[in-house]
Parts: sequence; C-alpha cells; structure tokens
Amino acid sequence: MTDDTETEQSRDSVRGRLTRFAAGLRSRGYYRTLRRLHAALKPETYLEIGIRKGDSLALATTAAVAIGIDPAPILARPAAPNAEVFAMTSDDFFANCDVREELGGRDLDLAFIDGMHLFEYVIRDFANVERVSTPDTVVVLHDCLPIDALSAARDRTTRLWTGDVWKAALVLRRYRPDLRLTVIDAPPSGLVIVHGLDPESRVLDENAEAILGEYTALGFDHWEQHRGEVLELVADLETALAGL
Repeated sequence: MTDDTETEQSRDSVRGRLTRFAAGLRSRGYYRTLRRLHAALKPETYLEIGIRKGDSLALATTAAVAIGIDPAPILARPAAPNAEVFAMTSDDFFANCDVREELGGRDLDLAFIDGMHLFEYVIRDFANVERVSTPDTVVVLHDCLPIDALSAARDRTTRLWTGDVWKAALVLRRYRPDLRLTVIDAPPSGLVIVHGLDPESRVLDENAEAILGEYTALGFDHWEQHRGEVLELVADLETALAGL
C-alpha cells in the first residue's frame, strides 16, 4: 500500500466518522415524522417491530391496541396501558400469534418496521405484516437512506448502524411495483411510507431465494449507482400525508 493510498483511506475514515457523528446528533429526528404520522392518521391499531426502549411505541397514543415486538426489549419505562410487548423475534410472533386476535378483532392501521438491520429481515417482516393488513394499512420502514458505507454494511462495526436496509426499497420497487412508496428524508437515515398493500400477494415469499441471491452481495457502490431510484420517491411529509 502506498503512502498516498494510506493517506486517502485515513481521510475517508475521518470523513466517515464525522458524517456518522453528525448523523448521530440528529438520530431522533425521525420521531418527529412518526409523531406527525400518528397525529394525522390516528391509528386505532398499531404494530411495531424492533421497539428497543419503547420510545416510538409510546407515540401510539390514539391506538386502542399497540403491539410491540422485540426479542430483547429494554423499556425505559413501563409500556402504556394500550400496549402489549411480545419479547420474541418477529418470525416467532407471526408464526405463533393470531395478529387479528391480538388486535381485538380489528384491522391493522399502521405498522413500523425497525427490527434487524439486514434487508432480508425487513423484506420478510414486510411480507408478514402485509399478510395481516388491508389495502388501507400504512407501513413505515426505517433506515432506507444510508449515511455512509461503513454504517450501511451488513457487518456492524459502527455505533450508528443502519445495515443494508437500503436494499429493501430497491427490492420493493423491482418486485412489487404495485405498491406506493414515498421516501421521507427524516434524519438520520430516512423513512419509507408504503401503502396500497395487497394481503393476498405472495410475490416476496415466492421470490425470497432469488432476492437473496441477487441483493445480498451488493455493496455500497450499488447504492451510489442506483440511489436515484429511491431518491426520486422523496417527498415532504405533508405531501405524503395528502396521498394516504
């Protein structure tokens, strides 16, 4: 390795750390977007995958029933009376629980997917949520606008880690063009609002192996080449809400 190469990598490393640091300072910005979504949609039922400390689950104040799913929740405070936390993986939840029964026989109004930060988990979670949804259900995906290559890698080496969730939006665009996707540039790593769901669709399940084979090995350079496919879907939140 030449001195010039080492210097350039050092600069990249410094730029990357500064970029991630700045993103970390804005890491709760997306809560404002989620709060506005709840205020506008007033969901009667809510489901969240990946609740961690329960901060976003607590935004579901209008819901009669709020379901939180996380294999290792670390709630900062007791869950609200309308919330039930399932300490299990999302795969186990959908395999073993009757979602409609857990929702008190109601339809699912709003779901937020922020679980394992690998695209195949997001796609599987989305497919599971869609099966228990209606065409009026709104699903929100987190972390689809990556910050930099290191934090967007499949292996976690940074404190702020979005993983390769950015691939999920590309997968949905290609395999499910029937869905309506709107990207919100909510800091630090974006939200994707998905509506127009089809609970009868099995396209993602039937193509799961092909999707894994096609997208798993793709690196950050693929995002840099194809980001326009996602960024062209960016809209401000109020415009997005008007279309729901």
